[in-house]
Amino acid sequence: MEGGAYGAGKAGGAFDPHTLVRQPHTILRVVSWVFSIVVFGSIVNEGYLNTPSEGKEFCIYNRNPNACSYGVAVGVFAFLTCLLYLALDVYFPQISSVKDRKKAVLSDIGVSAWETCS
Repeated sequence: MEGGAYGAGKAGGAFDPHTLVRQPHTILRVVSWVFSIVVFGSIVNEGYLNTPSEGKEFCIYNRNPNACSYGVAVGVFAFLTCLLYLALDVYFPQISSVKDRKKAVLSDIGVSAWETCS
């Protein structure tokens, strides 16, 4: 593959799903997408309990509803950002403007750094 601006070949090439699937960042995005479903699903399905003595649901994490809400929010945000950047990975070779490619790469780095720090 010829070198190009911001990690891609020359713009305007045909879409090649085999190349897309073999890229490490695409594989990691799919794995992250699956883990976000696991986090979201496990907290939504098993994160809240009802006891017979109490008529109200409570979060299993120290009976703090904010803990469950935070986990659900992180799972949903991770799910949506994974889908967004998977779509961007598909569309990225078609972007011809170096400035637009730079914005895409920098937004990916920024969102990844923000998710890591939070």
